[in-house]
Amino acid sequence: MAWKIKSLSALAIAAFALSACAAQSGLDGVASSQSAGMKLDKATQTATSAVMVDLSARAHAGWISADAGRHKKLVYVSDQYDNAVEIYKANVSNPPPIGQITSGVNTPDGLAVDTSGNLYVSNAGGTTVTVYHPGQTTPFDTYSPGQNPVNVVLGKDGRLYVAQGLLGCICITEYPPKSHTPDLTIQLSQTHGSPMDLALDASNDLYVTLTNGTVYEFAPGQTSGTNLGLAGLSNPRGIGFDKKGDLVVANDTLNFVQGYIQIYDAGKTQYEKQFIAGAQPFQLAFGRGRRYMYVADVSYGTSGDVAIFKAGNGWAQTGAISQGLHQPLGVALSPKAL
Repeated sequence: MAWKIKSLSALAIAAFALSACAAQSGLDGVASSQSAGMKLDKATQTATSAVMVDLSARAHAGWISADAGRHKKLVYVSDQYDNAVEIYKANVSNPPPIGQITSGVNTPDGLAVDTSGNLYVSNAGGTTVTVYHPGQTTPFDTYSPGQNPVNVVLGKDGRLYVAQGLLGCICITEYPPKSHTPDLTIQLSQTHGSPMDLALDASNDLYVTLTNGTVYEFAPGQTSGTNLGLAGLSNPRGIGFDKKGDLVVANDTLNFVQGYIQIYDAGKTQYEKQFIAGAQPFQLAFGRGRRYMYVADVSYGTSGDVAIFKAGNGWAQTGAISQGLHQPLGVALSPKAL
């Protein structure tokens, strides 16, 4: 197509809520109210005690519930305030976190998930992109593009693209599939902006949002891009494509009151649709079939969330994830999540 770690008390509360729900779901078929009460107490005490015994040690290495390890529909959210990636069940109304990644994390920003469900975390406060197997909190792989990697995207062929933002090279570094040696660097000095987010279209063209209010397109293998001249953008952040192939851009107006999602039909420079998406929308992610869109709203207070919108006649907000979040920047979904 042309064109800081969460407090122990908060973790304990989440663990208690999860254990209580698990105990409640196990009450079916219990013979008497007395035995039901005994089982509830035992289940709650056992689960809570198990969490509390090891909670201090896990607070620095990350934690994950057994449910997160086997659950196939997950939402990952990077939280700048907590210096962590929080893990949630997808397709659940405002769920509590069921896991947290802190190992290998340094001011996490943009996230991506590959077709195998592996999570890629761009560590904007450092020099790496760390990679995690589903259900794991310790990275099994690390890329080292250089200073200030702010976002990452993966091609269907496994090619990795890393945006380096306000510090360092101000560029996009590309890695061939299964390689840790980059074979292409796109210097962005000619754009007079710094990259924020990345997206690939069906033709594998690369799209980049920039801090100067522009969006550039780069053909595969090319280092010279085209300014799409999109109107109505002040601070474009997240970017992606909806089911129709239209370009979707999160526009942070920097008024700290409301930002927008703006949708541009292919080849058009004026947006066709616009709707409010929190105070400061950043990265966005689409679920399976692109029926749902998740938008991280950083807020830059301590009250950010992830807004969830459903496609249809417009994008209506159907829910949000807020539990355990403070300043969410990035969001990504496992392959089976809606």
